[in-house]
Amino acid sequence: MLRDVLRLHPKLASPEETHFFRWAEPFGTDSYARGVTSNPVLKKHRELDGITEDEFGKMLREATSRADLYQRYMALFIERRKPEATRWYDKTPQNVYGAPMIAMSVPHSRFVHIVRDPVNVCASLRIGKVMKVDKLVGAMNYWREATDIMTVMKRAYPGRVHEFRYEDFVRDTGTHQKALFEFLDESYEPEWFSDFHLRESDHSTEGVLTAPEIERIQRLCMAGRKRYGYAVESAAAA
Repeated sequence: MLRDVLRLHPKLASPEETHFFRWAEPFGTDSYARGVTSNPVLKKHRELDGITEDEFGKMLREATSRADLYQRYMALFIERRKPEATRWYDKTPQNVYGAPMIAMSVPHSRFVHIVRDPVNVCASLRIGKVMKVDKLVGAMNYWREATDIMTVMKRAYPGRVHEFRYEDFVRDTGTHQKALFEFLDESYEPEWFSDFHLRESDHSTEGVLTAPEIERIQRLCMAGRKRYGYAVESAAAA
């Protein structure tokens, strides 16, 4: 949703997901190269981006770092897909594991973190329309680990992280769009987004989670739920 909103801005370009910062293997090693070249989903993403496997292989061989690979990939993508763009961004949730490295190696980068109620996140992952995770602990930790990392990122780089809740964005899109583009130092014209209509989805009511599972998610994610306003301490507890 967020990627598609940002794509409507005339100066911003985004490919499909890259996953360049996802894996812990050092850049330049055979294990890193295998991860980014053999994954069938990433091959499909490059096909959608209009970049051939031969072209990507050449970039990978010539690049000296993940950031260098980023720059090479995005330059070719913009040239082919949106030459009027002046900036690029990457919507790869798993790149959160490399967020500190991105901050250091791409010094002018900024981070936009959209967070959602963990019950809905776990329900969505169990449904698996985009990515399927049946195990509750695995689904929960997609949420817990990402929010923990971004909490540290906000402390380390307070001026480079913009954060908001999915539910708030959908319910008051215009306000949050304006704030987002102010953070990005980009112009904002409401008419650019007039044809983009959002409807809040709620997977928690679709019956894929049992009541005990919902209680477990709420309990194990309690620290983050309080941090983001999804759980309110009682007056007695306060």
